[in-house]
Amino acid sequence: MTPAGGKSSLAGAQVWAIAANTFKEAVRSRVFYILLAFALCLLLFSYVLGFLALGILQKVILDVGLGTIALFTAMTAIFVGIGLVYQEIEKKTIYNILSKPVARWQFLLARYLGLLLVLLVNLAAMVAVLAGVLLLVDGFTPRIFQAAFFLFLELMVLTAVALFFSSVASPVVSALCTVAFYVIGHTSSALPELLAPSVESPLARRLVLAVYHLLPDLSLLTINNLVAHDIPVAEGFTVRAVAYTVLMVSILLMASVLAFRRRDLL
Repeated sequence: MTPAGGKSSLAGAQVWAIAANTFKEAVRSRVFYILLAFALCLLLFSYVLGFLALGILQKVILDVGLGTIALFTAMTAIFVGIGLVYQEIEKKTIYNILSKPVARWQFLLARYLGLLLVLLVNLAAMVAVLAGVLLLVDGFTPRIFQAAFFLFLELMVLTAVALFFSSVASPVVSALCTVAFYVIGHTSSALPELLAPSVESPLARRLVLAVYHLLPDLSLLTINNLVAHDIPVAEGFTVRAVAYTVLMVSILLMASVLAFRRRDLL
């Protein structure tokens, strides 16, 4: 094996070891279990709600179920992700990790991949419960797996956002900023339709549209409504969603690495 190949294998092993440890820590977290239990309860509750809506049982369960999964997986990404770096610094365990031949970028990448693995398990468990409930009412559709794919794309972006803020700020500030990103990401798409027409000045209208293009747009990563109403996804939408996710995650991870490199840990 060449020296370069040996270094590459060692780096990969180190990243995987830290990612696996991140997965174990997150799974042991009370926040993870509380959110998972609450989300599963709401999924089952949607089954009860469906009986109250005669004639649209399957649609209610599908709509409420997908909305519940989206909300609680996002909360898991935010409230577990904001402590990915800060807790290591507070507990001073990061000094033991970085004292080994582990670069800071490897540490951040491993933390990111570890939490993504947690979120994937979390998402799979909720989707399995939703699929089971839908099978009980003869309302199962394989499109819930398509919706889950898009939800995971959104989680990839949210986790990268949480990691970035965790690298530069305290958990409270990180939580506020990441939640703000999530809210803005799900409301920014309304700016051109709601705000721009009400602005009389052409210059101000162009400014509103410019701000819109600078804001995150998580509506590109959401098809829950389309699945709930059995509307097909537009051609090319999936490609754009994947490209947007790769771009956002790449920018956020690079920003996290640059910020973490400049952080004084002494």
